[in-house]
Amino acid sequence: MGWFRRSWPRLPRRVARFADNEGGATAVEFAMVSIPFLGLLFAIFETAFVFFVTEALESATADAARVIMTGQAYTGAYTSASNFRDKVICPTTGSKLASFITCSNIVVDITTAGSYGATSFGSAVVSKMDYTTTLPSRYCLGTQGDIVVMRVVYPMPVYLTIMSGASLTNFTAFRGGQTNYQAAGDSAASYKHMLMATSVFRNEPFGTQAKATGCT
Repeated sequence: MGWFRRSWPRLPRRVARFADNEGGATAVEFAMVSIPFLGLLFAIFETAFVFFVTEALESATADAARVIMTGQAYTGAYTSASNFRDKVICPTTGSKLASFITCSNIVVDITTAGSYGATSFGSAVVSKMDYTTTLPSRYCLGTQGDIVVMRVVYPMPVYLTIMSGASLTNFTAFRGGQTNYQAAGDSAASYKHMLMATSVFRNEPFGTQAKATGCT
């Protein structure tokens, strides 16, 4: 008790001196703001990456649509959607897609429409985006003068897991964004950015060609 009585008069001064000490303030402030700052920074990077891949996908789709529109798809003897994808959209040389894009995961859906007004974007590719199975695809090139709707879908991985919709209720039902999907080569389903490029065009008069079975 004697020590306490002697120390008590000096206690307010010691507390005041401690409050005035700003050593380590920068480290404490950085610890407080670093997590949200870095999270925002990485989110910006991932969003920019999504735009970059989407632009590349749209450019490759536009070039591939030209191959169909001019009849080169017939002369090139591309037998299926996957064959067309491997040889036209992401060929061995001259591809407009970056090397980090997994070509085998790209889904190509090509079908015809009776008119531009009857063109529907609610295809099986879109409606199946929330499934964890292989996305369906069609390969209907049409013939001369036909209206063709071509969709190219790429399930891009979500690199920043904090942006994943895994914890959001009914997020798997969201169309055109992230979805729970098992791409080719994946051991299990995981959330992906579902990127889609679409091209609608009318075939040029390149000659009469037989339509594939199941095409309108």
